[in-house]
Amino acid sequence: MKLYIAVLDEFPDYMTPTLVAHAVLGAHIKFECYPIYNYWLNHSFKKCVVRVNQKEFGKILQLSDIYVGRENKTLDGKDSCIVVCPRIQDDTFPKVLKFAKLWAPNK
Repeated sequence: MKLYIAVLDEFPDYMTPTLVAHAVLGAHIKFECYPIYNYWLNHSFKKCVVRVNQKEFGKILQLSDIYVGRENKTLDGKDSCIVVCPRIQDDTFPKVLKFAKLWAPNK
């Protein structure tokens, strides 16, 4: 089981830690009543942060059980991060998440 955190590739690297921190906290508040989330929290706690383009971001937005984050003063408050609630089986995640590149700062 894995918690995916997808960050829009146009979001500035220097603000990404803040964006992810806020999004994960918001997702925790939203998902804390989901039994599957609590199972993940207590038994797995695996997570990964991936960098996605706008097209991939749009596909992830269509999933159920997501939390969408943004920073009001960055990218004009545009949605920039999606936290996807863990699934019982990782193979139920769409390919867009499974094959996304792990986040790393742009060089």
